[in-house]
Amino acid sequence: MELFLHIFDANSHANMESPRFSGLNQTSLRYQTEAELLQILDQMIAEESAHTLKDTWVLVSEDQQPMNPLAALQATMPFNTFYARHKYPWLLSELEPHVQMHYQPIVDFGQGGKVFGFEALCRLKTPEGKWLNGMEAFALAAEVKRTHELDLACQHLALIGKSQSISADKPIFINVLPQTIMSPGWLDFILKILLQHNIDKRDVVIEIVESEKTNPEVLARYCDEIRMHGLRIALDDMGSGFNGLRILAEVRADFIKIDRAIVHEAQGSRVRTVLLEAIISMAQRLGCTIIAEGLERVEDITYCQDLGLHYAQGHYFAHPQSSPSDQVTALPARDESHRSHVPDDFHIGEFISHGLTIDVSSSIAEARSLFNTHIDVAIAVVLDGKTPLGVLRRGKAFSKKVTGLGACCDPLPKVINHLMPSSVLARLFYLDRANTDIWITVNEEGAYVGILQPMEIMAQLISRKASTGNLHPLSHLTTGPTLRQTLDNSLRNNPNTQLVYIDLDHFKAYNDRYGFIRGDAMIRLLSEIIRQEFQDKTGVMVGHIGGDDFVLIYDHNAPTLTDILLHIISQFQALAVHLYDATDLERGFFTTEDGKDHPVASVSIAVVNGKQGLLENSVMAAERAAVLKKIGKANIGSIVVVEDTPPQTILPKKEFYSDWQHRALSALQSLLKIQRSTGSHDLDSCFAEFPYFEVIFELEPNGVQRYANWINPNMYGKIKAGGAGIDRSQQAYYQRVAESHAPYISTIYLSTATEDFCLTVSLPILNEQGALESILVADINIAAMAVLSSARK
Repeated sequence: MELFLHIFDANSHANMESPRFSGLNQTSLRYQTEAELLQILDQMIAEESAHTLKDTWVLVSEDQQPMNPLAALQATMPFNTFYARHKYPWLLSELEPHVQMHYQPIVDFGQGGKVFGFEALCRLKTPEGKWLNGMEAFALAAEVKRTHELDLACQHLALIGKSQSISADKPIFINVLPQTIMSPGWLDFILKILLQHNIDKRDVVIEIVESEKTNPEVLARYCDEIRMHGLRIALDDMGSGFNGLRILAEVRADFIKIDRAIVHEAQGSRVRTVLLEAIISMAQRLGCTIIAEGLERVEDITYCQDLGLHYAQGHYFAHPQSSPSDQVTALPARDESHRSHVPDDFHIGEFISHGLTIDVSSSIAEARSLFNTHIDVAIAVVLDGKTPLGVLRRGKAFSKKVTGLGACCDPLPKVINHLMPSSVLARLFYLDRANTDIWITVNEEGAYVGILQPMEIMAQLISRKASTGNLHPLSHLTTGPTLRQTLDNSLRNNPNTQLVYIDLDHFKAYNDRYGFIRGDAMIRLLSEIIRQEFQDKTGVMVGHIGGDDFVLIYDHNAPTLTDILLHIISQFQALAVHLYDATDLERGFFTTEDGKDHPVASVSIAVVNGKQGLLENSVMAAERAAVLKKIGKANIGSIVVVEDTPPQTILPKKEFYSDWQHRALSALQSLLKIQRSTGSHDLDSCFAEFPYFEVIFELEPNGVQRYANWINPNMYGKIKAGGAGIDRSQQAYYQRVAESHAPYISTIYLSTATEDFCLTVSLPILNEQGALESILVADINIAAMAVLSSARK
């Protein structure tokens, strides 16, 4: 037999130092037996670089026997595949006899470190008795094109292990490659196994493992089908590899597993801390449960607890074992020597790195050499002197088709000034969630400064914390360790403690239908209504658990509690109409892409008062609240469910009128009596009386702004002065009033000036003949809506 070898890289001579087989079409080696062939292949592995062998292809032919060109082409294969097929022929047969699943527990911080569930991990045993971990096993299977078969074998054995060794109250997380999920018949394969072994679908979590870049929209469609059958979804290794914000946004995961590389020693790294906080905050808004992976150090465990994480796994608790075990290492004692401190803020300049750069005059060979020197870098910025021109990606640099540097450059991504304020950068990324790898920073002259990772900028907006580190970044209500400590202390010291859990209904569906910005606005609206209701009451603490869940901690019996809660519901229903499209409001429901209908603006409230037994801790209270909320979720529309035997269900009144719009318009109407001119401080006294107006301006009948903005003194520096002469005739607040001569109130939007949620109120000013004389316009923030709607006059 004769073995032919060839490297199909036209630039191999220029890029490698005399590789043994480079470019030699006639390189061949003879052998007689399989043993001789393996000896030759092993020698090549020992002597040649992995880079050379990766580009080497092989062909085997009978000695002196001519081959048909088509047959020769079909028989040619990559060297690594050829080697694996001959070195490990058992990979081509049934794989399950070689696979053994190991199980690593996932612990629950809220339950004192008890085991919550298990992740099933692949172990592959070779005929020689050597054990390979999951990464090694799938890398080997990939060489012989058997990753799909190995994936299915692991899933089958994991589910058998679940049915035999893991109790029904503990879910099992099974790893699945995206390409497996999207393969025909896979879901039926899983469902059949569950039926055969009588496994509850809710006890199975499909953990999506990154393997290659995947279209998030396509993957999300398959995940929606999985969820429709009752299984749950987890995203693995969030924060590393290909799992980015787009997949997090598209795939509505039940769990997010944060990669060890981010969690490990995060409290000592500013970058890892920012990334971790960004993922946590985004997950909270999406309603996902977070699991921290790879915990080994006491400091990392306490840090995750301080950040409010609930679940974790890692070698600290237990190593993967062939038999699932509930025996895990206890949580470490909490003391100051191991307590971590969460940073409060950061400066953008700390995160600008120079990055990899290359001059536009460089050759493609020089570019490849640069990437070979920096093997961990995927993108280089192409410069003309000091001016950035484009970006060069590693994959394109090594493409066989390109002949010059310019032919494989991509346009520049977002370019920003390196002195731009962090809040502005955060808003840019928040409003423009483009799938960008990097941002380019330049100085005032346009010269290259460095690169920024957008994920870190995202953290400025969604993970900004107060100095205590215990205020929710969106609602600014108490959250995290402070909230849990207050709750547990109240339950421990006061038998009369009552807990109220407030939950937005169909919030995930609302996010899908209307997007993150309106979703955040809805959370802010409810939080402001709750804040206004309780800001002057004693003996009650308002907290934001995360996502769309709020809690009230009463240290006493409140006879009027039910009436207060019904008033909160009524206010929310009256104000939330500004968060929906008119067509959805008319129908009374909105429809998501999966064809499901969801009612508009409803809230479920659970009151846990101890009438069904003593409340020992916050976990017990949450469990009872979950039972009550389940009763509430079965009802269509808002409801209050009070703990009792049996539980009481209280529905809000059918009609509620909030006069907040009338009060806002009346306040604006009162300004007509005041002299208005070009003076920027003409209305300062009015802002003292009506502090909920952020800015006021007046329009001519043709839509052109008449005077400069009158700005609330509290908003100086946030809202621009000036504005006189600007044509605003295309704005809805002008057009609607000009057409109808009636007041107009907009839907809620995110202000680009104040970075807060606002709406616009506009009022026509008519002359004695009823003709339009001018239009008075004002912006009101979402907190002011709650103030105007509250019972306080």
